[in-house]
Amino acid sequence: MKKLTFILLTLLALTARADEGMWVMGNISEKTDSVLRSLGLELTAEELYSTEHPSLNNAIIQLGGFCSGVVVSDEGLVFTNHHCGFSAIQTHSAPEHDYLKYGFYAKKLEDELPNEGLYVLFHIKSVDVTDLILSAVPEGASDMQKDVAIDSVSSRLMEMVNYSGKGIQSEVNPFYKGSKYFLSVYQRFDDVRLVYAPPQCLGKYGGDTDNWMWPRQTCDFSVFRIYADKNNAPAEYSKDNVPYHPLQYARVSTQGYQDGSYAMTLGYPGSTDRYLSSYGIESTMRTLNDVRYQVRGVKLDVLREVMRQSDSIRIMYASKYASSSNYWKFSLGQNQALENLKVVEEKQQLEQDLKEWSKKDVNKRGKYICALDSLKSIYESEASVLYGNNLWMESFYRGSDILGLVLKNVASLNRGSEDEKFQEKVENAYKNIDVETDKKVFLSLLKNYVKQASETKFQIHEILHEIDCGWIGDYSRYVDNLYATSVFARPDEIRQVSSFREVVDDPMVKVARQLLNVYTRQLSVSGSEQEYERILGDGIREMNHDREYYPDANFTLRLSYGLCKPIDFTPGTTGLKEEATQLITSPRSFLNKHEQNPDNYDYRLIPSVYKWMKKGKFSARYIDKATGELPLCFLTTNDITGGNSGSGVFDGKGRLIGLAFDGNWEAMSGDLKFDNALQRCISVDIRWVLSVMDDYSNAKRLINELTIE
Repeated sequence: MKKLTFILLTLLALTARADEGMWVMGNISEKTDSVLRSLGLELTAEELYSTEHPSLNNAIIQLGGFCSGVVVSDEGLVFTNHHCGFSAIQTHSAPEHDYLKYGFYAKKLEDELPNEGLYVLFHIKSVDVTDLILSAVPEGASDMQKDVAIDSVSSRLMEMVNYSGKGIQSEVNPFYKGSKYFLSVYQRFDDVRLVYAPPQCLGKYGGDTDNWMWPRQTCDFSVFRIYADKNNAPAEYSKDNVPYHPLQYARVSTQGYQDGSYAMTLGYPGSTDRYLSSYGIESTMRTLNDVRYQVRGVKLDVLREVMRQSDSIRIMYASKYASSSNYWKFSLGQNQALENLKVVEEKQQLEQDLKEWSKKDVNKRGKYICALDSLKSIYESEASVLYGNNLWMESFYRGSDILGLVLKNVASLNRGSEDEKFQEKVENAYKNIDVETDKKVFLSLLKNYVKQASETKFQIHEILHEIDCGWIGDYSRYVDNLYATSVFARPDEIRQVSSFREVVDDPMVKVARQLLNVYTRQLSVSGSEQEYERILGDGIREMNHDREYYPDANFTLRLSYGLCKPIDFTPGTTGLKEEATQLITSPRSFLNKHEQNPDNYDYRLIPSVYKWMKKGKFSARYIDKATGELPLCFLTTNDITGGNSGSGVFDGKGRLIGLAFDGNWEAMSGDLKFDNALQRCISVDIRWVLSVMDDYSNAKRLINELTIE
């Protein structure tokens, strides 16, 4: 049998579970070829991956640098998640045409909506440039010095790949924390238009209540289209552009699957850190997750209240709220999972094993034991600094939108530069800023910061002095005055300012400078732990040399594979036990959540959706033959993380059966530790997607574009 020519940088030994790992597209061994085929893969090597001929990988896109998607027609139609398209949907919404609430369908090509700043990337090829990079990096170089070295050889790297054309761009990605480097080449398309979005009560059904939970009934999808010039090449938006004809698009299957069926995902997982030390995991839990959960909880309380009082503010802040709440809940869940699975203790045992193994060799003893000792010392000494850093970032940089905008510009000036697109960025920012809401966020987070930082040295002394002396300790009056006197709180006026230098004496700029002084004086960290984490990872791989290790996710194209498999343990459900341990959810459980929780905003339905679901008139072609019902969401053992959202889930024939959108609560540790028994990927069934488009919206134009088998 011909050796598979699709990527994998490295692979687990056959004794490991096949569903762990996010594999980089490259080479795969004959043994692993046998594993894939034993699980149910029927595609040939050339059909799955090729840099010379059209193949399934050519149908996979990175969306906007934050999500994945799959091309599903010869006219450049793209399926991704609803939450991936959420910002675009929100941008086009207004009270008079609320696409968030009621959905959107472009009945004609000319009705499809352009999205400024949204782009897609197609992966072309990857090249190992480790030797070139490391030869340019001085011994013992810092991360910053490594970045400079990479930049210095960038032109040589592009010469190596010998690839040209419109929209071509490349980037160098480190693997194994810098032990290896790969150059990835992409083609970028910047004209991406919104084609379809379901009503939010379908696309985001369950909201914060169901996020990371099973069972799920969310129809988490949206539809975009890639446009190109008349030569099928990338181009900036133009009314003369035409739908892009891709090298390959995915076929869609309505045949379904069963328990044990092969499933694979192709997408762009963002970031994992599974080889992190025990010290690094403890630091993540206490100095990052604890802080993020606490501070974002305060911010979300404010936004939730104002959004429920006004449709215009609800639309304006919908995307920001969704983004903030996602990782608010994630932080809590990850900590709970890490504690429940005793991941720190497991890492400590592995590190002890490395110490014992290292003692057998004087060279290894000095290298690896020293790395562990250094990691312990660095993380302990910088714990309060890391806590203060994250508290500052969440409270101020990611807090008030107005303050965040000013902080970015002050930081640029401090570096000796100025944003030439200041006016443009101001215009874009204030489209989604309500000054009174922003003021409430600023006040709540300021009070919270002072409270949380009271036990540390990271107080904002200048600001506190002004509040105590000038405003007799009245935070509300201080903030009211700040917003009353700052031009940044007057949208019409700040839009007329052409340069940030014109407003450097503004009161909000003064506050930003005071806050940045705190950050630069007290909250800077060395970053030296990264080099020792790299050495530790090298040691563990050397100790277990008979095992192959996959690299952490880093927004490069990956494949993961596993099986359709239900949860065989008691899940952290949202209170409804039906379907909790089933492979597929049904319309019955969808309606039950709505009808049994009338006061829960996350389960509310607009009348047209409720009427349609209650009637249950779904096309026969979308009904699951085994259950006799329309399948909504399903589970697989595939390994995914953030960035995988919108990834196509494919069967053994390479046909699209769903879109991945979430993981499960019990395995929220997944970015740091994959658990074979607990980990599940939650996906929306493509038949649920098609039924919403076809049966609910009558979007026949789009259905007819697809190749459905």
